[in-house]
Amino acid sequence: MNELNQPEVAVEEGISLAELLKIVWKNIVLIALVSIWVTVLGIIYTFVIVEPEYTAETAVTVQVDPSAAGVSEQSAISIANALMSTYREFIVTKLILNSVIVDIPELQDISVGQLESMINITSQTGVYIIHIEVEHPSPMMAMEIANQIVENSIEIANDPENGFLFLQNKLKMIYPAELPMSPSSPNKLLNVVISLLIGGILSLGIVFVKEVLNNKFQSSEEVEKVLNIRVIASVPGVIKERKLVD
Repeated sequence: MNELNQPEVAVEEGISLAELLKIVWKNIVLIALVSIWVTVLGIIYTFVIVEPEYTAETAVTVQVDPSAAGVSEQSAISIANALMSTYREFIVTKLILNSVIVDIPELQDISVGQLESMINITSQTGVYIIHIEVEHPSPMMAMEIANQIVENSIEIANDPENGFLFLQNKLKMIYPAELPMSPSSPNKLLNVVISLLIGGILSLGIVFVKEVLNNKFQSSEEVEKVLNIRVIASVPGVIKERKLVD
């Protein structure tokens, strides 16, 4: 009678940290193999497939001569500050990029959009310097394109007949681009580390999906926990071992 009145023991849901570690350890070979294979594929991609890129950098400054402009020094600084955004856009306009394509024979087969994708323009607030970076598989071409962009920007802006009044004589090169000696991309070490991390995450995902889809009882403790019954005895060994015994 007392047995009938006893409340049912609730089945504990979820999985403990110890069980997680047990699952990982049980599948450590699979995890290692998947991680190694993904890392090897990442190494092959980084060192064999992907083409290295070289970055050449040059810089120009926006300056306004107070005496020539007939304004105070503070006003000249305000004018230069207002022109920064204009110059950043002016440098990568179709007018400038088309002139660069015309002046460099090796660029005759590319479009303005393709050339623009190689260029990165940066500047900081309060600093009247525009940094121009050009990324190209050829270090020589990266340097040549960067210098040609600055040269053509200054020349077109200062053209007395077809130039731009508000941009004339306000752009000056700080230093020319130099030949890059080492590739800027890909970052080989970073790619290898990322490949290893992806391999580890992928292998763990495979292991846990396999465990979720496995609806077999793995131990007598699991039978007692899920079915809430006491296991009196169990037959040791895997199926193949038990067949040999029989």
